[in-house]
Amino acid sequence: MVCKLLLYFGAASIAGGSLCLGLYSDGHRQTVHTLLVYINLGAILGFQAVLANFFIQVGLVNDDGLTAMFDWSMASLLLDTQLGDVTFFRLAGFLAVILSSLFLLRKARQSIQPPGQTFYRSLLILHGVALLAVAFSFTLAGHVSVLSITARVAIILHFFAFACWIGSLFPLLLLTRSVDLEFMQSTMRRFGNHAMAIVLILAVAGVLMLIEVIASPSELVTTAYGLSLLLKLVLVLMFVGIAGLNKLLLVGAIISESSGAKLGKSIRVESVVATLILLLTVYFSTIIGPADH
Repeated sequence: MVCKLLLYFGAASIAGGSLCLGLYSDGHRQTVHTLLVYINLGAILGFQAVLANFFIQVGLVNDDGLTAMFDWSMASLLLDTQLGDVTFFRLAGFLAVILSSLFLLRKARQSIQPPGQTFYRSLLILHGVALLAVAFSFTLAGHVSVLSITARVAIILHFFAFACWIGSLFPLLLLTRSVDLEFMQSTMRRFGNHAMAIVLILAVAGVLMLIEVIASPSELVTTAYGLSLLLKLVLVLMFVGIAGLNKLLLVGAIISESSGAKLGKSIRVESVVATLILLLTVYFSTIIGPADH
């Protein structure tokens, strides 16, 4: 569960950091440096979580203490299973981001001029493909692997949308400290408009997955998995509600209040709710699982 949670955080930092750097950055050298470090640290965190999860699985199969985690004969056998495929795609995705972000960070430091469109376009393409590999891995194992192609595409879209949103919270929080209030306000408005598309993707993908994993509506109130889904829905609605408050009230008040302090506090609350959603998702996707799977 801890490994999966760290994997989610790592993927979110890549998705949100890349999105904000590519679409909402002020182009300043310090901003580019900070967000590339944020992306790189997330990728390293995700890489370590995936690697740790694989060796933990090796130890669980051997059931012979901590040293059993490093039994190479068992590890080589598991590499030929679904676990091996999942681990490969996730490690490849995170490693690609680690290498690309280090390269782009070095390039940004050496360049006298601010990064151009080619820099941002390359970043979004490279990190988008790497995240696609990580997202694809979720369709290879567990109850998702036996679902229809529609549900598996939905889980990939759901993963991308939520990772982009929650991963953007830290960059947006940094933006609330900017002294350029007009840029802050216009950027927050653009993100709010784009967030509407993210919410639509989350809703459609969530419904498509729900249809596949829940045999009947009664399971929502009669099974542990269904109750967990309902609780997650409540948290997601709270999350969307806070975002709506930011868009409709707090962003508009930035200029009049000469500060983004209130917006920053709201984003911190939003981050707490997002963390609770991830914790719940990790719990019911790892421990419980759908009743019919």
